[in-house]
Amino acid sequence: MASSSDERYVWPWTGIVANIFGKPKHEPVECDSMYWLGKLEQYKPEEAYVLHCAEDPTGYVVLKFGTEWTGFTQMMKLDTYFLVDHHGKKDYYESRKMGYSSGLFGWCAQAEDYNSEGLVGNFLRQKAELKKTSMVAQESLNEKTETLDHLYGEIGSVNKKISEMESKYIEDYMSLDKMMKEIEKKRDLLHQTRAEATEKQMKARSDVLSLLEKHQMEKKAVSDALLKLEKEMGNEQKLNLQIAELEEQLKVLKCVNSEEADHENKRKIEIEEIEEKLEDMIFDMSVKDDENQALKKKVQEAKTELEDARQQIIKVNVLF
Repeated sequence: MASSSDERYVWPWTGIVANIFGKPKHEPVECDSMYWLGKLEQYKPEEAYVLHCAEDPTGYVVLKFGTEWTGFTQMMKLDTYFLVDHHGKKDYYESRKMGYSSGLFGWCAQAEDYNSEGLVGNFLRQKAELKKTSMVAQESLNEKTETLDHLYGEIGSVNKKISEMESKYIEDYMSLDKMMKEIEKKRDLLHQTRAEATEKQMKARSDVLSLLEKHQMEKKAVSDALLKLEKEMGNEQKLNLQIAELEEQLKVLKCVNSEEADHENKRKIEIEEIEEKLEDMIFDMSVKDDENQALKKKVQEAKTELEDARQQIIKVNVLF
Protein backbone atom coordinates (compact mmCIF):
# COMPACT_ATOMS: atom_id res chain seq x y z
CA MET A 1 0.00 0.00 0.00
CA ALA A 2 1.36 3.39 -0.96
CA SER A 3 2.14 5.86 1.81
CA SER A 4 0.11 9.06 2.11
CA SER A 5 3.03 11.06 0.71
CA ASP A 6 2.94 8.86 -2.42
CA GLU A 7 -0.81 9.26 -2.93
CA ARG A 8 -1.79 11.67 -5.65
CA TYR A 9 -4.45 14.25 -4.96
CA VAL A 10 -6.28 16.61 -7.24
CA TRP A 11 -4.59 20.00 -6.88
CA PRO A 12 -5.72 22.65 -6.09
CA TRP A 13 -7.16 20.60 -3.23
CA THR A 14 -10.60 19.37 -4.24
CA GLY A 15 -13.49 17.64 -2.52
CA ILE A 16 -16.47 15.88 -4.10
CA VAL A 17 -19.99 15.71 -2.67
CA ALA A 18 -22.26 13.25 -4.52
CA ASN A 19 -25.97 12.39 -4.72
CA ILE A 20 -27.07 16.02 -4.24
CA PHE A 21 -30.27 15.28 -6.21
CA GLY A 22 -30.77 11.81 -4.74
CA LYS A 23 -34.02 12.74 -2.99
CA PRO A 24 -37.33 11.99 -4.69
CA LYS A 25 -37.87 15.72 -4.92
CA HIS A 26 -35.22 18.44 -4.72
CA GLU A 27 -35.41 22.19 -4.50
CA PRO A 28 -34.28 24.39 -7.44
CA VAL A 29 -31.93 26.21 -5.08
CA GLU A 30 -29.85 23.04 -4.84
CA CYS A 31 -28.61 23.75 -8.36
CA ASP A 32 -26.97 26.98 -7.13
CA SER A 33 -23.28 26.87 -6.22
CA MET A 34 -23.78 29.54 -3.55
CA TYR A 35 -26.25 27.27 -1.81
CA TRP A 36 -23.59 24.59 -1.36
CA LEU A 37 -20.93 27.08 -0.26
CA GLY A 38 -23.30 28.08 2.51
CA LYS A 39 -24.38 24.55 3.37
CA LEU A 40 -20.79 23.30 3.62
CA GLU A 41 -19.25 26.48 5.00
CA GLN A 42 -17.88 24.64 8.04
CA TYR A 43 -15.20 23.20 5.73
CA LYS A 44 -14.41 26.66 4.33
CA PRO A 45 -14.44 25.86 0.60
CA GLU A 46 -13.39 28.69 -1.71
CA GLU A 47 -15.46 27.69 -4.75
CA ALA A 48 -18.29 25.28 -5.60
CA TYR A 49 -19.36 23.83 -8.96
CA VAL A 50 -22.65 21.90 -9.44
CA LEU A 51 -22.40 19.06 -12.01
CA HIS A 52 -25.26 16.93 -13.34
CA CYS A 53 -26.44 15.41 -16.60
CA ALA A 54 -29.05 13.00 -17.93
CA GLU A 55 -26.69 10.04 -17.68
CA ASP A 56 -25.91 10.86 -14.03
CA PRO A 57 -28.96 12.74 -12.68
CA THR A 58 -28.10 12.45 -8.98
CA GLY A 59 -25.54 15.25 -9.44
CA TYR A 60 -22.28 16.32 -7.81
CA VAL A 61 -20.77 19.36 -6.12
CA VAL A 62 -17.05 19.86 -6.75
CA LEU A 63 -15.52 21.94 -3.93
CA LYS A 64 -12.25 23.85 -4.35
CA PHE A 65 -10.15 24.40 -1.20
CA GLY A 66 -7.26 26.35 -2.73
CA THR A 67 -3.56 25.49 -2.87
CA GLU A 68 -2.50 26.11 0.74
CA TRP A 69 -2.08 23.43 3.41
CA THR A 70 -5.01 24.88 5.31
CA GLY A 71 -7.17 23.93 2.32
CA PHE A 72 -5.76 20.39 2.40
CA THR A 73 -6.70 20.16 6.09
CA GLN A 74 -10.29 21.29 5.43
CA MET A 75 -10.58 18.83 2.53
CA MET A 76 -9.47 15.96 4.79
CA LYS A 77 -11.99 17.04 7.45
CA LEU A 78 -14.77 16.72 4.87
CA ASP A 79 -13.42 13.31 3.79
CA THR A 80 -13.23 12.09 7.39
CA TYR A 81 -16.73 13.31 8.24
CA PHE A 82 -18.38 11.36 5.43
CA LEU A 83 -16.13 8.33 5.95
CA VAL A 84 -17.08 8.05 9.63
CA ASP A 85 -20.74 8.48 8.67
CA HIS A 86 -20.39 5.59 6.20
CA HIS A 87 -21.07 7.97 3.36
CA GLY A 88 -17.60 8.03 1.89
CA LYS A 89 -16.44 7.27 -1.61
CA LYS A 90 -16.51 3.48 -1.21
CA ASP A 91 -19.97 3.64 0.37
CA TYR A 92 -21.24 5.73 -2.54
CA TYR A 93 -20.15 3.33 -5.27
CA GLU A 94 -21.42 0.26 -3.34
CA SER A 95 -24.84 1.89 -2.87
CA ARG A 96 -24.99 2.64 -6.59
CA LYS A 97 -24.28 -1.01 -7.37
CA MET A 98 -27.16 -1.92 -5.14
CA GLY A 99 -29.34 0.54 -7.04
CA TYR A 100 -30.16 2.65 -4.05
CA SER A 101 -28.33 5.55 -2.40
CA SER A 102 -29.66 7.79 0.33
CA GLY A 103 -28.26 11.13 1.56
CA LEU A 104 -25.07 12.95 0.64
CA PHE A 105 -21.71 11.24 0.10
CA GLY A 106 -18.37 12.98 0.16
CA TRP A 107 -14.62 12.40 -0.22
CA CYS A 108 -11.36 14.06 -1.25
CA ALA A 109 -10.58 13.96 -4.97
CA GLN A 110 -7.63 11.75 -5.91
CA ALA A 111 -6.10 10.07 -8.96
CA GLU A 112 -8.98 7.62 -9.38
CA ASP A 113 -11.47 10.48 -9.64
CA TYR A 114 -9.17 12.52 -11.88
CA ASN A 115 -8.72 9.65 -14.34
CA SER A 116 -12.35 8.47 -14.25
CA GLU A 117 -14.69 8.62 -17.21
CA GLY A 118 -17.73 10.77 -17.01
CA LEU A 119 -18.84 14.12 -15.72
CA VAL A 120 -16.52 14.48 -12.70
CA GLY A 121 -13.35 13.16 -14.38
CA ASN A 122 -13.75 15.46 -17.38
CA PHE A 123 -14.27 18.48 -15.12
CA LEU A 124 -11.25 17.68 -12.94
CA ARG A 125 -8.92 17.22 -15.89
CA GLN A 126 -9.98 20.62 -17.24
CA LYS A 127 -9.63 22.52 -13.96
CA ALA A 128 -6.85 20.83 -11.98
CA GLU A 129 -3.89 18.47 -11.94
CA LEU A 130 -2.57 15.56 -9.89
CA LYS A 131 0.14 16.05 -7.30
CA LYS A 132 1.67 14.07 -4.48
CA THR A 133 1.68 15.72 -1.10
CA SER A 134 5.46 15.31 -1.04
CA MET A 135 5.63 17.17 -4.36
CA VAL A 136 3.36 19.93 -3.07
CA ALA A 137 5.46 20.14 0.08
CA GLN A 138 8.65 20.36 -1.96
CA GLU A 139 7.15 22.98 -4.27
CA SER A 140 5.93 24.90 -1.26
CA LEU A 141 9.38 24.63 0.26
CA ASN A 142 10.98 25.73 -3.01
CA GLU A 143 8.55 28.60 -3.29
CA LYS A 144 9.23 29.63 0.28
CA THR A 145 12.96 29.27 -0.34
CA GLU A 146 12.65 31.45 -3.44
CA THR A 147 10.58 33.89 -1.43
CA LEU A 148 13.19 33.87 1.32
CA ASP A 149 15.98 34.31 -1.22
CA HIS A 150 14.05 37.15 -2.76
CA LEU A 151 13.43 38.66 0.66
CA TYR A 152 17.09 38.23 1.58
CA GLY A 153 17.97 39.95 -1.68
CA GLU A 154 15.51 42.71 -0.91
CA ILE A 155 16.89 42.98 2.61
CA GLY A 156 20.41 43.13 1.16
CA SER A 157 19.34 45.88 -1.23
CA VAL A 158 17.58 47.72 1.57
CA ASN A 159 20.62 47.33 3.83
CA LYS A 160 22.83 48.61 1.03
CA LYS A 161 20.54 51.58 0.51
CA ILE A 162 20.45 52.18 4.25
CA SER A 163 24.25 52.00 4.35
CA GLU A 164 24.46 54.44 1.44
CA MET A 165 21.94 56.70 3.15
CA GLU A 166 23.92 56.50 6.40
CA SER A 167 27.11 57.37 4.53
CA LYS A 168 25.34 60.21 2.76
CA TYR A 169 23.86 61.35 6.07
CA ILE A 170 27.28 61.29 7.74
CA GLU A 171 28.78 63.13 4.77
CA ASP A 172 25.99 65.72 4.80
CA TYR A 173 26.23 66.01 8.58
CA MET A 174 30.00 66.57 8.42
CA SER A 175 29.55 69.08 5.62
CA LEU A 176 26.80 70.85 7.55
CA ASP A 177 28.88 70.79 10.73
CA LYS A 178 31.82 72.28 8.83
CA MET A 179 29.57 74.91 7.30
CA MET A 180 28.08 75.75 10.71
CA LYS A 181 31.58 76.11 12.17
CA GLU A 182 32.55 78.41 9.30
CA ILE A 183 29.37 80.43 9.83
CA GLU A 184 30.13 80.62 13.56
CA LYS A 185 33.68 81.68 12.79
CA LYS A 186 32.46 84.35 10.38
CA ARG A 187 29.90 85.45 12.95
CA ASP A 188 32.62 85.82 15.59
CA LEU A 189 34.77 87.69 13.08
CA LEU A 190 31.80 89.92 12.25
CA HIS A 191 31.21 90.62 15.93
CA GLN A 192 34.89 91.41 16.35
CA THR A 193 34.84 93.66 13.28
CA ARG A 194 31.73 95.42 14.56
CA ALA A 195 33.36 95.91 17.96
CA GLU A 196 36.50 97.31 16.30
CA ALA A 197 34.38 99.52 14.06
CA THR A 198 32.43 100.77 17.05
CA GLU A 199 35.66 101.49 18.88
CA LYS A 200 37.07 103.31 15.83
CA GLN A 201 33.82 105.22 15.47
CA MET A 202 33.95 106.33 19.09
CA LYS A 203 37.60 107.32 18.68
CA ALA A 204 36.78 109.18 15.48
CA ARG A 205 33.99 111.05 17.25
CA SER A 206 36.40 111.90 20.04
CA ASP A 207 38.92 113.08 17.45
CA VAL A 208 36.22 115.18 15.79
CA LEU A 209 35.37 116.80 19.10
CA SER A 210 39.07 117.47 19.71
CA LEU A 211 39.43 118.88 16.21
CA LEU A 212 36.38 121.07 16.71
CA GLU A 213 37.79 122.32 20.00
CA LYS A 214 41.18 122.92 18.39
CA HIS A 215 39.45 124.60 15.46
CA GLN A 216 37.63 126.96 17.79
CA MET A 217 40.84 127.79 19.66
CA GLU A 218 42.79 128.37 16.45
CA LYS A 219 39.92 130.39 15.03
CA LYS A 220 40.01 132.60 18.13
CA ALA A 221 43.80 132.87 17.87
CA VAL A 222 43.53 133.96 14.22
CA SER A 223 40.81 136.42 15.09
CA ASP A 224 42.94 137.88 17.89
CA ALA A 225 45.98 137.99 15.60
CA LEU A 226 43.99 139.77 12.89
CA LEU A 227 42.74 142.34 15.38
CA LYS A 228 46.27 142.87 16.63
CA LEU A 229 47.56 143.14 13.07
CA GLU A 230 44.91 145.69 12.20
CA LYS A 231 45.83 147.67 15.30
CA GLU A 232 49.54 147.48 14.48
CA MET A 233 48.84 148.52 10.90
CA GLY A 234 46.90 151.50 12.24
CA ASN A 235 49.84 152.44 14.48
CA GLU A 236 52.21 151.97 11.55
CA GLN A 237 50.13 154.28 9.41
CA LYS A 238 50.08 156.88 12.20
CA LEU A 239 53.87 156.55 12.61
CA ASN A 240 54.33 157.03 8.87
CA LEU A 241 52.35 160.24 9.06
CA GLN A 242 54.46 161.48 11.97
CA ILE A 243 57.67 160.63 10.11
CA ALA A 244 56.41 162.48 7.06
CA GLU A 245 55.62 165.55 9.16
CA LEU A 246 59.08 165.52 10.79
CA GLU A 247 60.76 165.12 7.43
CA GLU A 248 58.78 168.08 6.16
CA GLN A 249 59.79 170.16 9.20
CA LEU A 250 63.41 169.15 8.67
CA LYS A 251 63.28 170.28 5.05
CA VAL A 252 61.81 173.60 6.09
CA LEU A 253 64.48 174.19 8.73
CA LYS A 254 67.28 173.31 6.35
CA CYS A 255 65.98 175.70 3.74
CA VAL A 256 65.62 178.75 6.04
CA ASN A 257 68.54 181.29 5.83
CA SER A 258 69.55 183.00 9.01
CA GLU A 259 72.56 185.09 9.82
CA GLU A 260 72.16 185.20 13.49
CA ALA A 261 74.45 182.85 15.30
CA ASP A 262 72.14 182.25 18.19
CA HIS A 263 69.31 181.59 15.93
CA GLU A 264 71.52 179.30 13.84
CA ASN A 265 72.49 177.28 16.86
CA LYS A 266 68.91 176.99 17.92
CA ARG A 267 67.89 175.84 14.46
CA LYS A 268 70.75 173.37 14.44
CA ILE A 269 69.57 171.92 17.73
CA GLU A 270 66.02 171.63 16.41
CA ILE A 271 67.30 169.89 13.32
CA GLU A 272 69.31 167.44 15.42
CA GLU A 273 66.30 166.75 17.63
CA ILE A 274 64.10 166.16 14.61
CA GLU A 275 66.72 163.90 13.04
CA GLU A 276 67.00 161.97 16.31
CA LYS A 277 63.21 161.58 16.46
CA LEU A 278 63.22 160.45 12.85
CA GLU A 279 65.89 157.87 13.57
CA ASP A 280 63.90 156.60 16.56
CA MET A 281 60.71 156.48 14.54
CA ILE A 282 62.41 154.75 11.63
CA PHE A 283 63.90 152.23 14.05
CA ASP A 284 60.50 151.69 15.65
CA MET A 285 59.09 151.42 12.16
CA SER A 286 61.55 148.69 11.22
CA VAL A 287 60.85 146.85 14.48
CA LYS A 288 57.12 147.12 13.89
CA ASP A 289 57.59 145.93 10.34
CA ASP A 290 59.46 142.83 11.55
CA GLU A 291 56.76 142.21 14.11
CA ASN A 292 54.07 142.65 11.49
CA GLN A 293 55.81 140.23 9.15
CA ALA A 294 56.05 137.66 11.95
CA LEU A 295 52.43 138.28 12.83
CA LYS A 296 51.39 137.89 9.19
CA LYS A 297 53.32 134.63 9.00
CA LYS A 298 51.65 133.42 12.17
CA VAL A 299 48.23 134.36 10.79
CA GLN A 300 48.97 132.49 7.56
CA GLU A 301 50.11 129.41 9.48
CA ALA A 302 46.99 129.57 11.62
CA LYS A 303 44.84 129.78 8.49
CA THR A 304 46.63 126.74 7.03
CA GLU A 305 46.07 124.75 10.24
CA LEU A 306 42.42 125.78 10.24
CA GLU A 307 42.01 124.55 6.66
CA ASP A 308 43.68 121.21 7.54
CA ALA A 309 41.40 120.79 10.54
CA ARG A 310 38.37 121.60 8.39
CA GLN A 311 39.38 118.96 5.80
CA GLN A 312 39.84 116.33 8.53
CA ILE A 313 36.39 117.10 9.91
CA ILE A 314 34.92 116.72 6.40
CA LYS A 315 36.63 113.32 5.99
CA VAL A 316 35.31 112.09 9.34
CA ASN A 317 31.79 113.24 8.46
CA VAL A 318 32.00 111.37 5.15
CA LEU A 319 32.93 108.15 6.99
CA PHE A 320 29.95 108.41 9.33
